[in-house]
Amino acid sequence: MRLQVQGRSLLRLAGLVTWTLSGLPFLVSLSVEPSTLLNARYVLWVGAYLVFLLAFLLNRWEEAPDRARVRALILIALQSVAALVMIRFVCSGYEGALLAIVAAQLGWFLRPARALLWTAAQGALLGLIVASSWPTQLTLRLLATYLGLQTLTLFSSVFAASEARARAELARVNAELRATQELLVESGRLAERERISRELHDVLGHGLTALSLNLEAAGHLGSEPALTHIRRAQAMTKQMLGDLRTVVSALRKVETLDLTSALRALVESVASPRIHLEVHGELRIADPLRAHALLRCVQEIITNTVRHAAASHLWIDLVETEGRLEVRARDDGRGAQRLRPGYGLTGMRERIEELGGRLEIQSQPRDGFEVRAWMPVQGAAT
Repeated sequence: MRLQVQGRSLLRLAGLVTWTLSGLPFLVSLSVEPSTLLNARYVLWVGAYLVFLLAFLLNRWEEAPDRARVRALILIALQSVAALVMIRFVCSGYEGALLAIVAAQLGWFLRPARALLWTAAQGALLGLIVASSWPTQLTLRLLATYLGLQTLTLFSSVFAASEARARAELARVNAELRATQELLVESGRLAERERISRELHDVLGHGLTALSLNLEAAGHLGSEPALTHIRRAQAMTKQMLGDLRTVVSALRKVETLDLTSALRALVESVASPRIHLEVHGELRIADPLRAHALLRCVQEIITNTVRHAAASHLWIDLVETEGRLEVRARDDGRGAQRLRPGYGLTGMRERIEELGGRLEIQSQPRDGFEVRAWMPVQGAAT
């Protein structure tokens, strides 16, 4: 996650450097001859130059939900227009580099085919504008140079965006694995305690009981000098049986699984959407099946939101209420008119219903998804 943020920061820095260098020759000439600003077309050039910078700074180079993506594309279009206006009124020969900055941003918000079409369109407009005032040979040279530069930056940004998405997906999967591993470790620890208690009861318990019975029989048959030692051994055997029952009882004492830490490990590496996890009380569950079902339920909700909802925020609440454990989740994504549960949601429903619970999903277009899942509270403690 940190590498992705650093990568976007470096790309933005490179864009700012390119913006500065593209306007530097003309700005130097203006400082030498300030009277140039009396000409309206040079004022328009400076205005478009500053508009380009403002639109560039307002844009965020990151994977965005639909509404934020529309805003980003509007800002990118504004940058294209500003660069073309600069070329139309002055055309110092360096403004074409600004179109490469535009192409670099397109790779984060459009599919490669559409981004390439956009790049070709602004390249064609560049050629038409330059051809109206420059010789044909010079126009072709300039067009070839800047079209090649735009194509290079476009595919570089497509690759960078693809790698960023892959890293985000890998971080999410790793978080799921860590959460599952933590729950499995806890479940394994409880299962091992249960196994040890059974072994102690079955092996030592039965052996000591048989020993006690044999000593009692020996007490009835033995001679008086031996009775003292037999009674002493019998008392020690009964004491050991009592101690063994105490140890076995302690091992079998009901312990709970800490589901809260597993859930926080699940959400901590998800950058987008922003997940707001609220666990009411210290949710600890004694039944590993219920703990696993709740973890998988939250995991599937997060996965669906990341892949399909185009949401900026996801709210997840876990509560114990009216004798049941309940998961409530909602997002601010695009929603859907018709719900078509896939394998993930179907599996989540089946897992919840097997434990006597129920899953409800609601959605409306542009109103996000809302999921409510509950199961009996048996085996849980908060």
